[in-house]
Amino acid sequence: MLTIRLLIISLCSLELTFAFHIFSRSHLDITCKYKLKNARTTSGDSNELSSPRSVFRDGDNGVGESDVAAHAVVSRRSALMALVTLSPLVLGDTALALNDVASAAVEDKDTSAKIHDNPSPNAFLRTSDPKLTTRVSMPLIAYSFYKTSPEQSPRGLALALRAGIRHFDTATDYGNFDAIAPILRRYWNSGEISWRFADEKDELLRTLDDARKAAEESHGGSPGLKLTMGKRQRRRDTFITYKISNGEQSTDPLSVRRTVKNLLSRLDTSYLDLVCLHSPLTDPDRRIATYKTLLELQNEGLIRAVGVCNYGLCHLQEITRNELPLPAVNQLELSPFNMHEPIVRFCKENNVQVSCAAWSRLSSTDGPVEQWAKLGDIAKAKGVTKAQVLVRWALQKGFGCAPRSGTGSKLERIAIAENSYGGVVNLELSSEEMKLLDSLDVNYKAGKLGRRDGWIDEDVTNINWDPTEANC
Repeated sequence: MLTIRLLIISLCSLELTFAFHIFSRSHLDITCKYKLKNARTTSGDSNELSSPRSVFRDGDNGVGESDVAAHAVVSRRSALMALVTLSPLVLGDTALALNDVASAAVEDKDTSAKIHDNPSPNAFLRTSDPKLTTRVSMPLIAYSFYKTSPEQSPRGLALALRAGIRHFDTATDYGNFDAIAPILRRYWNSGEISWRFADEKDELLRTLDDARKAAEESHGGSPGLKLTMGKRQRRRDTFITYKISNGEQSTDPLSVRRTVKNLLSRLDTSYLDLVCLHSPLTDPDRRIATYKTLLELQNEGLIRAVGVCNYGLCHLQEITRNELPLPAVNQLELSPFNMHEPIVRFCKENNVQVSCAAWSRLSSTDGPVEQWAKLGDIAKAKGVTKAQVLVRWALQKGFGCAPRSGTGSKLERIAIAENSYGGVVNLELSSEEMKLLDSLDVNYKAGKLGRRDGWIDEDVTNINWDPTEANC
């Protein structure tokens, strides 16, 4: 066994030397783009989605200066991905770190190397430990389980996976975690999406598949579909956000640890990608104590990133006053009708990723009726839904978003695909349309809108109430 292992190490050494040689070159064979596009792999199970990420659009036949620059980025990433797939027996966890670096290579910020103008499907999150060498890549578009019943949640998850969605927004308060955990476990273990797709309409399946393919052919592809698709990679390419409830916030670190470890056990996974405090509606002692414990769990590798939801300036400044690092993400009730400009400005200045919570009740009689109609005019002119306009608006603003949809009706099921990255990748809002949407900001408070996402009726004192301004 020792002789065999030494032989493998020797072969790996040669492979690594060759791969790093490729990585150091400044140009590449132009045909690599076609190799990447055509390297799609499928398993024997028709339900397994195991395609690698594609980088170039179909029909991109011309090669100009910008193409060469883009190909150089892809070349570097291809070489690194070669490292990731080389002899995992020897590389072990190093392959996972290299995978992060490879993902970063394709997100090159040099404008001369842009592949095209679509917003990136991913954002790189800050970490609490500056010594960490890997960056956490978060798909910007998630599927939220807000207001989805436990009975509908498994179907919603299965359809979202088929549509190429790999980021899932979950919470204690949503009450459906145990309904989706078995499907995630099976997907990670076998690559199978445990759902009766044969019972679904062909039209729906085509819509889901088209959304996935559109993402694959776009900038970076469906978030999470990479060249290696073993169990470990499927887990790594799935991004789980979990929001712990106000009741789970505690000054007792052991209580918070039990909450997180219980989640890990139910998912049969060794880590969660992002854990957030669902709201600031407790008190400073519990907020800070819970946040500190989550940071400790991050440093121990049980959490990859720590975030918050519905935090206003006073709550964010509370973190800095306690000499703690700011969160990786702040998810807000954010829309063109309530843009939280001071909070968003602070987050951008401090490298905190801003994300929109699941949109709800905007079309109700309690919503911003006049402004909603103007957004509807843009959707009608584009031939898309209002929700798709919101998703694309968020992407072009650099925000994450977590649209939600049930599965009770045909329109709800199709909306899962429509509101994915692939569903909006070919929708572009002009600068004039973005300006119009931004002009719809009327500071529409949560108390008036009537949503309940991290708070309950008793928390809302009047129509001007908002969680970002409460319990400071």
